[in-house]
Amino acid sequence: MHFVRQIFYVSSASQEPGDAAIQDILQVSGRNNRKLDITGCLLFSGRHFGQVLEGIDSLVLPLVDRIAADPRHSNVVVLMDSQSREREYGDWSMGYLHDLDLEDRLEAFVRSPQRDANAIADLMTRMKPDSMMGSLR
Repeated sequence: MHFVRQIFYVSSASQEPGDAAIQDILQVSGRNNRKLDITGCLLFSGRHFGQVLEGIDSLVLPLVDRIAADPRHSNVVVLMDSQSREREYGDWSMGYLHDLDLEDRLEAFVRSPQRDANAIADLMTRMKPDSMMGSLR
């Protein structure tokens, strides 16, 4: 059985992207992720991004490096990097959650060198698929 690499990062938007820019990110990411068998979810809170990516190491790690170099955001902080036997976002090539209520939490993660495992797990739980969120595949 293959293990799945799961990486969760947060970052600061370089400028506030509009709805069209977010939709473009989701469409391009979804298309590219399907080709690479990468799954995950993007969170945007108004000024910060959070993203979970899952897939095989040889594909996820270079993707994270490319994302970190993207000028549309800065202060990329990896909060979690783990391996699992199962995907948590297996139905989503790129799910999406827009939640302004999470702005302060994402800001704290970007600014603080401290990593509270419970707070990270809670934030990831907010991003997990449920019946209210649609699939973007």
